[in-house]
Amino acid sequence: MVLSDKFYDILALEDEDPKATEKAAELVLKAPVTPESTGLLAMMYYDGIGVEQDLEKAFEYAEEAAKGNDGTALYLLGHMCENAETPDQEYGGPRQKYDHYDAEDFMERCSQTDSRWAKAAHLWLGDFFMDMAKGGDPEVAIEHYEAIGEDNAEAAGKLSDYYYDQWFVDMVIPEDYRTKELAEKIFHWTQVAVTLNPYDYSYRMGALYAEGIGCDAEKGFRLARKYWEDAYSFGDWTAAESIANLYEDRLENLPSDADESRRQNLIKHIKSWRELAQRERERQWAQEPDPSIDDD
Repeated sequence: MVLSDKFYDILALEDEDPKATEKAAELVLKAPVTPESTGLLAMMYYDGIGVEQDLEKAFEYAEEAAKGNDGTALYLLGHMCENAETPDQEYGGPRQKYDHYDAEDFMERCSQTDSRWAKAAHLWLGDFFMDMAKGGDPEVAIEHYEAIGEDNAEAAGKLSDYYYDQWFVDMVIPEDYRTKELAEKIFHWTQVAVTLNPYDYSYRMGALYAEGIGCDAEKGFRLARKYWEDAYSFGDWTAAESIANLYEDRLENLPSDADESRRQNLIKHIKSWRELAQRERERQWAQEPDPSIDDD
């Protein structure tokens, strides 16, 4: 186990062990001087972990460790550049060595390391390039999200969001843009996202099965219902409405000679899910603060 892993494993015990911070700091302070231990020292001084917080020392240690391509130091320098926390960014000071534009370079270097901060750097870069106000480049953003998306809930969710939005921008995107490849990307990344973060992506997964986006809608009824049931269990009352709509579509498409018991069963499901939707909606409304009441 590398030093960084030991350091963060000890810190993770902070709730159970009141001396965890002290132990983690001692581990680093007694370690041989390497880019890794120096990068951890930088983080310690930045966050005040076992030492008194000192941004100037954090910067000095991070700059030294970055010479050895330490991921912790590179990420920290990027973060400090972005937030104008490097000592040389003081207003009215001498010519700056770094400014907020250097954050991109440090994050790019960090993303290419094998450190625990590489994923965070990829996410930062993805968000940076997805921001069109900063002259973004969505294709580059996607590359960064995809680099970690298979096992990172946030990146997978951002990919699902991006491709899903592409599919539904009717006023901008022509219908023929909705290709099979795009549908498959929406389905894949939503499937990854819902596995890693079911709370936020169960509803969308149900919608894909219901609409047949990237999958066969004819076979999607059961799975659409399953994911919408999950979404409803997380408090999404619209999922219950959507399940009712599923049954309503089935009712409308019943052949005229269908068995009456089958028809009544569908009507029963529709009524039940609409009632559940109404109940959950009213419960949530009852919990919302009254805007007429001034907290002050």
